Amino acid sequence: MASSPSSPEAGAAPAPPQPAIVSTQERILPGGEAHTPSTLRNAWTDPKNLRHTASITGGVGLLRVAGADLGAPRLLRFSLTGEFFQNGNFPVLGADHTRTSGSFALSYAPFEFLEVFTAYTVSANTNSRSSPNLIQSLGDWTLGARGAKRWAPGLWAGADLRFMTFSGVGNQDVDRYAFGFAPRLIATYDVPEIRPELPLVRVHGNLGFLFDGTGDLAGSTPLNASEEYGLGVNRYHRFSLGLGVEAPLRAFIPFLEFGLAYPLGVESGGLIAPDGRTVSSFSAAQKTFTLGAKVTALKDVTFNVGAELGLSRTVGLGVPATPPVNFFLGASYTVDPFSRGGTTKIVETVRERPVTVEVPVAPQTVQVSGVVLDAKTRQPLPGVLVMIPGAGLPPVATDPQTGRFLTYPLPGGAIRIAIQKDGYRLAERDLTLVPGQPQTVEVALESMAQPATLSFSTTAQKKPVAATLRLSGPQKQELATSAAAPTKLVLPPGHYLVDVMAPGYLAQTREVQVAEGTAQSFAFDLKPAPKKKLVTVADNKLALLQQVQFADGKAVIQANSQPLLAQVVDVIVRNNIQRVRVEAHTDNQGNPAANLKLSQERAQAVATFLAQSGLDAARMEVQGYGDARPIAPNLTPRGKELNRRVEFIILEQ
Repeated sequence: MASSPSSPEAGAAPAPPQPAIVSTQERILPGGEAHTPSTLRNAWTDPKNLRHTASITGGVGLLRVAGADLGAPRLLRFSLTGEFFQNGNFPVLGADHTRTSGSFALSYAPFEFLEVFTAYTVSANTNSRSSPNLIQSLGDWTLGARGAKRWAPGLWAGADLRFMTFSGVGNQDVDRYAFGFAPRLIATYDVPEIRPELPLVRVHGNLGFLFDGTGDLAGSTPLNASEEYGLGVNRYHRFSLGLGVEAPLRAFIPFLEFGLAYPLGVESGGLIAPDGRTVSSFSAAQKTFTLGAKVTALKDVTFNVGAELGLSRTVGLGVPATPPVNFFLGASYTVDPFSRGGTTKIVETVRERPVTVEVPVAPQTVQVSGVVLDAKTRQPLPGVLVMIPGAGLPPVATDPQTGRFLTYPLPGGAIRIAIQKDGYRLAERDLTLVPGQPQTVEVALESMAQPATLSFSTTAQKKPVAATLRLSGPQKQELATSAAAPTKLVLPPGHYLVDVMAPGYLAQTREVQVAEGTAQSFAFDLKPAPKKKLVTVADNKLALLQQVQFADGKAVIQANSQPLLAQVVDVIVRNNIQRVRVEAHTDNQGNPAANLKLSQERAQAVATFLAQSGLDAARMEVQGYGDARPIAPNLTPRGKELNRRVEFIILEQ
């Protein structure tokens, strides 16, 4: 049977081939990186698991312990935390107490070394022993600033200053505010970056004082322990100590805290308990231990949950009691108010082929992305050249703001990337690329220390003389100075020992500290050598033709012995003696214990004189023997004179 003209088989044109997407690449353009991304898919030891959040008291930290690592600058951090506890027999027997509290905190770090913050707290307390039973606080304000910097790998330290206002509450005829001031030192330490395979454990420490004016809120009105706690009245200033540790893991950060607030100015008899007993300040001091966790599985949002356990069970009037347990639940949010609003770009490769026969083709190339940081400051580095040696491709540069880079498409297999920037050491990374699996790397560049320029001049009686300089330290060098002009030398920074020698003059030595990238000048004024040598080297010791003279019965060197000790310095420097022991001896006149003490002091006096003459104190030991080692009988004045002596024993040459 013939087909009708309207049938598809009768001359209808085949459908044209449809384009099919055979490869897709996703790339984050500069400015679009998440500043607090989700940690749910990270490895357990990924450094990016760490997240900085605002604490309940304002500023970056745990719950109440402040942190010295302020995190990335120019981020705005909010936190909202609620607290609740309900206990019987608190703070005294037969009293039932319920407390709810809410705190809002806000912090901003305009610079990497400075953070400003504020916090506002409202609370309500119900106690069966207070009058009235319900005590509400309209809110306490905290305003503060924190300055800190990174002093060494893994170590941040600084100071935290905060001012507080405490509102008047209750029915105690209190209608004014009290004020407080809390300065403290803060520090944060984490596992050094040399062990990246270990979990990042961070330890925080706070130490300071709290000057509290809440004792004036109640005036002369006597308060019981329940009212003191509900009103937050503390009649004593306090010494404060806070310790905290946290372990940034995948999706959450467990942490522990210990807090101590010790009252100051308590009378020697101690505090009065509600039952009339006398209790010690330490037993009544507020001591807490906190177990908590930060949940970081969501981007930009962190949840805080845990319990604060009271370690103090003793109650003393004038110091608010410590609850047995206090539960807290909160959330914090981080936002970049000056974000450039970067976007994620989808790059699609399209190839024409019929859909019906299209076979997906796996990509044969891969791109390497990453970020380059300063190894010391952990800040992004702009303008860094990223090269692929042997690939025949031009280098790419890191972004001026984020320090990120993206290479050209590269074939699979083993490659080496080289990262270079002026003033930094060249860094190289070996990678194995698998097509279709983008690689991400983080590279920390170490800055190169800038050398210092030193200028040395040697004179004698204000006239230039030629001399020999011998330097030991980060770089050892020996050179001759000219009488015509100062000698210049370029050296790496560090601690150096400089020996100066010239024919006909006494040698000198001096310790110098060379600072990075500076220009420093050093002048040596040499003294003529005496015609008669009083000091020589013999049998692993310095032989003296004269003895060091001291004031009778004292460890005071007489002026006529100073030229002799100048020759001692000369012999030690010229013979490059590394270590000597200064020994002092006495005759047998007087008490043996007193003689031993005097000999030790005289040996130390000689070593101090040599150190003031420039000799490194680390090259000397001192030992006094009293009258235990005579070299002649103590029967004649001459024998006693020989026994009163100072000897220099060579320990290392």
